[in-house]
Order: sequence, then structure tokens, then C-alpha cells
Amino acid sequence: MVRIEVRLPDLGLGEEPVRLTVWLAARGSQVERGEPILEVTTGAVTIDLPAPASGLLAERLAVEDDLLAPEHPVAIIETDR
Repeated sequence: MVRIEVRLPDLGLGEEPVRLTVWLAARGSQVERGEPILEVTTGAVTIDLPAPASGLLAERLAVEDDLLAPEHPVAIIETDR
């Protein structure tokens, strides 16, 4: 089993934090690569963050309404690949 740490990518806003508005995938659910797993907002724009790999969403490392900076870890996906 491989554990993949999902980090918030640099959205081109410098160090400006974004708000995690909603989780789109439940902890323990199967996710597919490219499937949106959470939504963040910059105040004016809402962005879906896709899963970087297919597997089990094993952990959520952030909660809704958290302010997150680029590269902040948000989830762990477990995969057998």
C-alpha cells in the first residue's frame, strides 16, 4: 500500500491563503485520479482540487473553513500502485 500526501498546489496567488470551503469526497471513499475531492475559494474564485491518484481517501488533514497556504497537506490517499 502506497500513501500519497495530497498538498494544495500553488494557485498563482503567491503566499495568499485560500479557504477550504467544502469536501467533495468522504473519508474512506474511493476516489479516481482527476476527480474533484475538495473545493477552495480565493474570495472571488472557487477552484476544485482533483485527486492526484486513484485510491482510498484515507485521511483528511484539513477541515472546512481552514485557511491554507500553498503546499499545505490536505489529505492522504492510499493506493496499491
